[in-house]
Amino acid sequence: MKWIFDLTFEQLKEEITAAGIKKFTAAQIFQWLYEKNIQDINAWSNIGKTTHAALAKQYDTTLNKIIAKKEDHAGAKKILFQLSDGNRIESVLISEKDHYTFCISTQVGCALNCRFCATGRMGFKRNLSPGEILSQVLCLQKEIPGYTGKLNIVLMGMGEPLLNYENLKLALEIITSEKGIGISPRNITLSTAGILEKIRRFEKDFPRVKISFSLNAPENVLREALMPISRKEKLPDILEYFKATAADRKHRITFEYVLIKGVNDSLDHARLTSNLLRGIPCKINLIPFNPNGSIGFETPDPGDVEIFSDYLHSKGYTVITRWSKGRDIKSACGQLAAEE
Repeated sequence: MKWIFDLTFEQLKEEITAAGIKKFTAAQIFQWLYEKNIQDINAWSNIGKTTHAALAKQYDTTLNKIIAKKEDHAGAKKILFQLSDGNRIESVLISEKDHYTFCISTQVGCALNCRFCATGRMGFKRNLSPGEILSQVLCLQKEIPGYTGKLNIVLMGMGEPLLNYENLKLALEIITSEKGIGISPRNITLSTAGILEKIRRFEKDFPRVKISFSLNAPENVLREALMPISRKEKLPDILEYFKATAADRKHRITFEYVLIKGVNDSLDHARLTSNLLRGIPCKINLIPFNPNGSIGFETPDPGDVEIFSDYLHSKGYTVITRWSKGRDIKSACGQLAAEE
């Protein structure tokens, strides 16, 4: 039996037509699955019972299984999913002042091994299918029944999204389509450690989706020590691309900077960061390191975070310090590790 969430609209239409079902039924099925978020075939009231039976024989319409939930006092809820092959992933639902944010995973584990990230300690197991990405969004929507306001999606859960490009692309097409979930691309952010060739392609395929780049150091030597991907994907090349394409971009680049005590949080690092990003329309998110078990880094002192932030502000940058929600349930940036 085929899992229906791995099919594009055109693939579904082709398959049901071959099975003798009228092709307009594909639009009805997509509406039930994604717009109404109802996966029980028997509840699809505008589709006949004979067609119900045919679809039930051909397709599995169940979402990935939720096996654990944790919620903190600040409005963060972490969801642990078990996939069909037994692998596990995590997603996070964050309640904001006037909207909700979904933090979505794209891989089981991660191959990049960033030194400050728990997901990197897992190693890489496999890419998620389009349906496994979509299933997270639909399940998190079910956690806020009746809500019809603004939703933000950030592709910065487990994994490097751009290393699962084809499956991510298919999932995003359904997430943003009026036939699918219908979330505006303007409300979606992709976070990347920096795969330049894929960044170029992504911005052509999804020009309205925001890019969040994990900077974390103001020069390549330190960044290589923290993020081994920098040995291959050089920081100057990526920043030069951002500068050269700034006039064509519909939004500012967000630079994520994880502040680690005694490693990259000094005033000198702030000065270097200011000089490095000059000429790139951007905003900077400062993220004080979120503690993580055996990872031997420490959270910087609040005073040092303020000095770092104030210096960048004084140079004209838009700076937001994100003391992450969900730290006490290990759902904050860099803490996801699929632990029950």
